[in-house]
Amino acid sequence: MRSLIADRAPLLPVFLSLAVGIVAGFTLKASITLLPFLIGSVVLALCLHRRARAQSVAILLSVALLGMLLATRQSQTANQRVYDEHSREFQAVVVSECVEKPRSIAVDVLLATSGQKLKCYLEKNERSRELKPGDGLFLCTRVRPFDNRPSSGVAFDFPLYMQRQGYAGQCYASDKHWSRKKVSLKNLSILERSRVRFLRIRHGLLERYRLLGAKDDGYAVLAAMTLGDKSALDRELRDVYSVTGASHVLALSGLHLGMLYMLLSFFTGSCRRRRLWSQALLVLGIWAFAMLVGLPVSVVRSATMISLFAIFSLGYRQNLSFNVLCLAAIVILLQNPYALYDVGFQLSFVSVASILLLLPLADIDKGDSLKPAVEPSIPRRVASVIGSCLAVSLAAQVGVAPLIAYYFGRFSTYFLLTNLIVLPAVYLILCGSLLMLVLPVAAPIVLWVVDALNHILSLMSRLPLSSINDLHLSVAQVVMWYVAVAALCGALLVWKGRWHWD
Repeated sequence: MRSLIADRAPLLPVFLSLAVGIVAGFTLKASITLLPFLIGSVVLALCLHRRARAQSVAILLSVALLGMLLATRQSQTANQRVYDEHSREFQAVVVSECVEKPRSIAVDVLLATSGQKLKCYLEKNERSRELKPGDGLFLCTRVRPFDNRPSSGVAFDFPLYMQRQGYAGQCYASDKHWSRKKVSLKNLSILERSRVRFLRIRHGLLERYRLLGAKDDGYAVLAAMTLGDKSALDRELRDVYSVTGASHVLALSGLHLGMLYMLLSFFTGSCRRRRLWSQALLVLGIWAFAMLVGLPVSVVRSATMISLFAIFSLGYRQNLSFNVLCLAAIVILLQNPYALYDVGFQLSFVSVASILLLLPLADIDKGDSLKPAVEPSIPRRVASVIGSCLAVSLAAQVGVAPLIAYYFGRFSTYFLLTNLIVLPAVYLILCGSLLMLVLPVAAPIVLWVVDALNHILSLMSRLPLSSINDLHLSVAQVVMWYVAVAALCGALLVWKGRWHWD
């Protein structure tokens, strides 16, 4: 087993050690400094250069201590926020689309002086409804911590959840306690200033969708699927996509960025002489899109993986490996330890890992002798594409099913049929959305595809046994599921003679 991991995924133990260290750091909340212990473990690893196994243990211990140090510092930074009982004046900039609540308008704002993110609730009126990303605000309000919200029998720490999402607190301002004025952003980082500019561009594209005739559920799905804006999705539409197992197409992830990468590759070409420049343009395009949609964790993970794949492809290594996935996860966790607790990060990482691990098992018996002597016919090609889609969907579902049951208490029984429908539709919608922004005559076709997809999924959600609800698994049950899957995969490898112990 050790040789198998060393050959195929040498970064897997590093990722696991870092994750364990981060969990330990957030759980134990160590008050003592861990830096001396980290330095000591690194020195120990250097001294054990003649003992490979002992040195490997020391390196993994160093990585775990690094994770604990990062998590402890992140937790201490979050706990340093002091909430004042008195109202104060703040200068802020809007960094989200407005979301209409029953009694207020909710927006995310960045404080211009400190860069902290707040959830801001404004008195509902026409003036607050007209706010858009990039608008400056002068607020006279009191910043308060988040309160725990009642949940349906499931323990949920809402303040901790919002802290992990990067929020420093919440505030409310009545109509007379806020005004829209130009705010200086010089105290914000270059990344935050760039993000604000890209969010302004995204708002303009969303307005373009409305001008081209997108409205109601069609606009909500188009905005979420192409630009990552979920503010227009109502509870009923979310439930339709959740029941049918199609929620993943509403959250931008590797599926969307992979399609964008293939589309950009078609235009940039793959000539060897221009390969460096074409891959550089591809990476810039992917990260520009990531900035445009607000840098959610799932998109950052996918963009990091695609960037690493583009770099490795310069050496003509075209296969996406589990090692690249681990490297992407390590880079993200080093930058933001809270990402480990993000549901989108977990689902995205586990689904890709499950595909990379399980799909090769399906081809374990295939060899060169099974290659057809002639080109397959069109029906065979169609059947092969459908079979590949089903295999990928099944492999991903094996990985994400326990997490979905743990977080959402639901299992979609028609997920295979759903993916056969939504994957072609997503490709048409993504390509069509780019086309409709250039050629408005294509807008009716794209909007028809979106409306047809919504209608089909709505019908599927009403089918008998479309989902199994109230499946609230425990952490132990989720771990047991993955252990069982790993054991079955290992048994299959041993049976086929592909797994040898040293």
